[in-house]
Amino acid sequence: DSDTASAFYSAYMEAKSDVLTPLMDGLGNNPDTMMSAFSFLGITLSDLYLLPAMYFGLGEPSVAAALAVMGAEDVTYSEQGNNYTVTYKDSEGKASILNGTYDAGKSLVVVGSTNGTENVFAETYRTAFGYVGQFYFIADDGTATLYQVAISGKDGVFGVIEGVERPAPLTGSESADFPKSAKEWYALSGSTITGMTAEGKSVSFEYVP
Repeated sequence: DSDTASAFYSAYMEAKSDVLTPLMDGLGNNPDTMMSAFSFLGITLSDLYLLPAMYFGLGEPSVAAALAVMGAEDVTYSEQGNNYTVTYKDSEGKASILNGTYDAGKSLVVVGSTNGTENVFAETYRTAFGYVGQFYFIADDGTATLYQVAISGKDGVFGVIEGVERPAPLTGSESADFPKSAKEWYALSGSTITGMTAEGKSVSFEYVP
């Protein structure tokens, strides 16, 4: 069923991966931007953290099996209408909760907490051109990072903002280059990679797979 939260989020993950993979490859293989590839480690971790969202609407066995791969235990799963809740103990034994709200075909919003403290806020919206999304994460040491994403076909923009408060919710009417308002951002357009590094250095080169 293409209208499930699972199908919606999986389609977004695939579209994002189609842009992120060549972008990371290009940045990582260019001597001037090799360090920039590290900025994306958090985005990769976000995919892991939100793995249960790919199984929203598919029942507890699917969610439990996915989380078991990450070393999680005591998984419970419930769905009520378009609201999904997953609780589990992570690989370090910390109590984790993910709450997801799905607006069919339009958006998925996920809020996560560990040991009772909210530390994740993630949103994905379907737009006229593709997708916009953001992932806000507070690490154990209290550092907060916000990743913003816009995907338009095989093109896309990723923004990285460090040490920021919980962002305002997206509306779904953001432009295809909204993440460029971040201090650090990278974009793939056709075979051209552009961006602004964390040090404020402008980037522009052709990506050759």
